[in-house]
Amino acid sequence: MRRARQAGGSGSRGLRGMGLRCAAVLLAALVCWGWWPARSDAVGASSADDCHTAQLTAAGTDVELHLKNHDRTVPEAIGVMTVRVPTSWPYADDLLLSENSELYRRAMRCLLRERQSMKRFEEWRIHSPRVTAVASWVEVRYDTLFQFNSGGHFDVGPWVMDVHHKNWALKLVPPQALRGAHWNRVDIDLGGLGASKVSPRPSTAKNEHLVWTGLRRPAAREPMVTVEVSPPWQRAWAATAKGTEPLLVVNAAGVTTWWIATSIVIVLAALWARRQPAGRQLTELEKSSSTALWRWGLLKATLRARRQPADSQLTELEKSSSTALWRWGLLKATLGLMVLLLYKAMQKTAEAVTHPTPGWLDYNLRWQVLIGILAGWLLVVSARPRKSVLLAASLVAAAAGLVAAVPSLFGLPPQLATPIGVTDAGFSVLVALAAATEWLWLAGFALWAWMLAQEGGLRPTAAPWRLRRLGPALAAVTILLLGWSVWASEYTWQRVSWLSDRTTPAYHVDHVASLSLNLASVAYQIPLWYYAHAWVLTGLAIVALLRARDLTPTVSYASPTRLDRLLLAVFFAVVVAWRQNSYAGSQAFAVLWLALDIAALYGLLAVGQRRAVLTQHFEGGEGSPQLCESITEAERSDLIARARRYRELTAALRSMEHGGGEGPLSRHGVEKELSRLHRWRPVTGGGSAPRPWLPVQVTVVDVALSWGPHAEWWDNARRAAALAAAFGLPGSILMVWMDYSQQFAWMRRGLYIFGVPDVAWSFIRWELVWAGAGLVLGALWRLLPGRRGPARALGLVVAYALLIGLGLLGNLITDQEIGNIAVGGSLMLLILTLTSLAMDVHTFRSERRFWPNRVGQLLSIYQIRSFSTQVAYVLVQVIAVLTIFKFFHSPDARFK
Repeated sequence: MRRARQAGGSGSRGLRGMGLRCAAVLLAALVCWGWWPARSDAVGASSADDCHTAQLTAAGTDVELHLKNHDRTVPEAIGVMTVRVPTSWPYADDLLLSENSELYRRAMRCLLRERQSMKRFEEWRIHSPRVTAVASWVEVRYDTLFQFNSGGHFDVGPWVMDVHHKNWALKLVPPQALRGAHWNRVDIDLGGLGASKVSPRPSTAKNEHLVWTGLRRPAAREPMVTVEVSPPWQRAWAATAKGTEPLLVVNAAGVTTWWIATSIVIVLAALWARRQPAGRQLTELEKSSSTALWRWGLLKATLRARRQPADSQLTELEKSSSTALWRWGLLKATLGLMVLLLYKAMQKTAEAVTHPTPGWLDYNLRWQVLIGILAGWLLVVSARPRKSVLLAASLVAAAAGLVAAVPSLFGLPPQLATPIGVTDAGFSVLVALAAATEWLWLAGFALWAWMLAQEGGLRPTAAPWRLRRLGPALAAVTILLLGWSVWASEYTWQRVSWLSDRTTPAYHVDHVASLSLNLASVAYQIPLWYYAHAWVLTGLAIVALLRARDLTPTVSYASPTRLDRLLLAVFFAVVVAWRQNSYAGSQAFAVLWLALDIAALYGLLAVGQRRAVLTQHFEGGEGSPQLCESITEAERSDLIARARRYRELTAALRSMEHGGGEGPLSRHGVEKELSRLHRWRPVTGGGSAPRPWLPVQVTVVDVALSWGPHAEWWDNARRAAALAAAFGLPGSILMVWMDYSQQFAWMRRGLYIFGVPDVAWSFIRWELVWAGAGLVLGALWRLLPGRRGPARALGLVVAYALLIGLGLLGNLITDQEIGNIAVGGSLMLLILTLTSLAMDVHTFRSERRFWPNRVGQLLSIYQIRSFSTQVAYVLVQVIAVLTIFKFFHSPDARFK
């Protein structure tokens, strides 16, 4: 009874904490709502007659439009409109006022807008209009940006863009107030796109550069200039008309095939882990970890998972690890089915099989939000949390699900949000709905990460996940993420409606409706955003299983087994390998990169099987074993001592060659001792057993460096991962800066509803890439080709860069930018080279006290000639990184 009361008390405290957190979210939303403009009943809408059109006939206008087509995934159109109005125009002085002034907006509306196209979602402003006053004129320069990333009809500046699959029409339609003005010059640069129709005939035309001068006044709403272009197939695919794009199916199929193939490989690896434990018995840790990976891999493989050895034959260590892995694989497939298939295919399938289509299908966003809430709750429940967490998640999911299922109870329309008809109270309900969805998915990911780390042995002493301990932190993160989404939605509204008349009653209604639509979109996109980052948990599950197998007692192998190598190959493909972008807007070949990434690592291991030091055979007879078969972890101290003695003798021998005298040892004695070190002691230690020779090209120092700084390969992997993450910190900052420092990058991507989270995640992702590459390097340290660490790092980078080269070929075929691939590849080489040098130094860490610094120690390990080569090798890489960075960020660089 006492325990029951304690459990009930903890559950009630969890519920109280959840209530306080929900209240905090709603309070933050209401505070933000208080910042927005209040409703005004004043009437001050400007009509075309109020613009004093007759006095604008003396105005002069120049228009430029530049299309950027080559070396980019999505073409862009950059427009510049320059208007010079006489100071006699009544609103000329109003153009010099603040942008927040209603008089300023009224004057700008006359020059830049039509009454029916006041709000423009697809038009991006590079900066606010530049206003310059001279003697008798006021000049306004208006810069706009448009992307051809979807089909439809769009108003951008004075242009109307009709984007269709086979034809793009660019029409210059002046604002009504400026139709009688002097249109002095219209300049269109098609950027390599050929024109199929031009009207009227341009004054000059050269190399897709069209110029009109002295254009006549057009009829009402008739375009002044019309240019039609036929885009190449790459651009046509990337910008196909909405509702008729066949590539939507191909794209969804490509993404779905990728996660299905990943899940299948994970499932097979999890089954293999249960059938072939690292030791003589399958431990509980291995079993739970592989089971989680199995459940994260494929739903339909559940029956095969039952055909495993009985629990009496499994040790506790491997059993818990394989179980966690199996559960994670099952959940990953279920979430993929819900998020990737139901989100995309539910409405289209229902429309295809039902005639006539029922009206409730028009509420597809509502059902998708409901599916996202259910998937988030399933994510939490499947992690087997404590009862307080389970109860809190169930209450949150039930409340949010009730809003999505029956929105009329909360004053919301059936579609959750519409362009009209959403009240302030309804907006607050949508804030709570988005917060609940965010909390469920964030808590689910945190719970699974906690569980995988604990059951895989990464955190063997971790305390249970308690709501009162980590719940406030999750609530704070939820408020921060949701707060950014609300701010981004508000900024989007200000960008879209910056010239709208804010004194009319309709402005507030439109404002609330726009924010409500964005919040409903946030609730819809949260599952998609989180599932796109699920590869982190997949990588964590694989690392947990590798750790569980390493913790198995009486492990008799010194290098990763075949199963471990398969897990490392999948880890390399999911976490480390460069994620190729879509080609011409399609990801149909996504699954191809998964297979190529795994094959690249296996190809490197095949080379290492012939060229690695520890895979060489002893000399001295047929059937001699490999070096790795004759070295045990207990002999590592003796191996390091012999390697150090070998370096001392070679240094003495070199000194004799340069006339330094023989010293206490004669040359013959040095050579004789070197020969003894070249012979290997038998594993059994028998005095009469023959002592095989090391291969001619292998020294005892090579053997010690190939063995690595630690006795076990997992410790080598963990050490290399930590070193690579530390060395990669500047590289992560550089890559994030390059992603968002390009022209218009922050304007297009940073102010997305997940903009700031994406920036932070980009840094974390690069750190995970460097650390993952270091983990693979350290784990395969004894199997990679090369006698020194930098040679091993070079082999792994070659496998990494090989697929980048294939990706570049696809970019060249589709004529799109290559991004920061070159800089990322050179940084990978530099980081892994520094990691490998540090690994070699740490191999002889027992000598650290004899050297004033690590540079001197590395000088002794590599010898003077080899060390000078390594210094030059690293310096060349640093110079290459700087050169590539400077090239790709120069203004005239072709590849961006």
